[in-house]
Amino acid sequence: MKAYNDDNRFFNLRSDVYFKHFFSVKKILAIFLSNLWNQNVNEADITYDNTESTVLDGKKIIYDVVASVSLNGYQKEVRLNLEMQNRNYDYLGPRMDYYSSRKYSEALEKSERYDMANVESIWILGFDDIKDYVKTPTRWYEEAYLSTSEGVVLNEHRRVSMIFLKNKDKCPIIELRKMLEFFDIDNKNNLPVVESQEMKEALNMLIDMNKDRALRAEAFSREIFALDQNSQLYEAEQKGIEKGKAEGENTKAIEIAKTLNSLGQTKEFIAKATGLSLEELGNILK
Repeated sequence: MKAYNDDNRFFNLRSDVYFKHFFSVKKILAIFLSNLWNQNVNEADITYDNTESTVLDGKKIIYDVVASVSLNGYQKEVRLNLEMQNRNYDYLGPRMDYYSSRKYSEALEKSERYDMANVESIWILGFDDIKDYVKTPTRWYEEAYLSTSEGVVLNEHRRVSMIFLKNKDKCPIIELRKMLEFFDIDNKNNLPVVESQEMKEALNMLIDMNKDRALRAEAFSREIFALDQNSQLYEAEQKGIEKGKAEGENTKAIEIAKTLNSLGQTKEFIAKATGLSLEELGNILK
């Protein structure tokens, strides 16, 4: 792992901080969506929204990127939620569903009909599968709707899309595939080759962002915070495992003690055989 004060470190789009800043530029988001949706999205069509949403119990959801996109050719407005996920957490599938549901609920509050509320929740994933939901996908892209067991879509106006970076080479859309390569740039001397003017501008923007010392400091701080969180989580898991083992061994010792007692063995013998104290045996073998 590179040192956190390494000036030569190149932050790619897997960095939470750089991801948010990069796609918070209208021109960049317009290029991304135009290629993904295969329709023209202009900068003027995009309005960024608040990334924080407060639910009824006062808790907050903090999204990565939230925007409203006007698709004039389709006479509709789409509420967009764009997320980058590096780790494969438990219950990621329900989390995706919850995020898109929240956005759909917000869209309904501003719409007169159900068919006028449109939500696109796009997740860029840096791992192989989604636990218990999508097992080792071979495609670069998957999408999900609310549907029946026979695959009949019940609501085509709320879609969850998943882009798997591990399979980005299979993406047939050249410009989009080039942008997905920005997620895996490991150093400034190993930049992807881009040909179109749009992609050159996008890459130069990421390069310039890497020269921003305030942004770099924010990204370093965010990584240290995430590392501390992961370390605390691992420590808690290990303590839980050790506690479970100890409780399991104690339960087993108690069962053996009861069996030996039923066979007429003395408490002194049982204490030596199980490791339990005479005081503990006094409470167990009443």
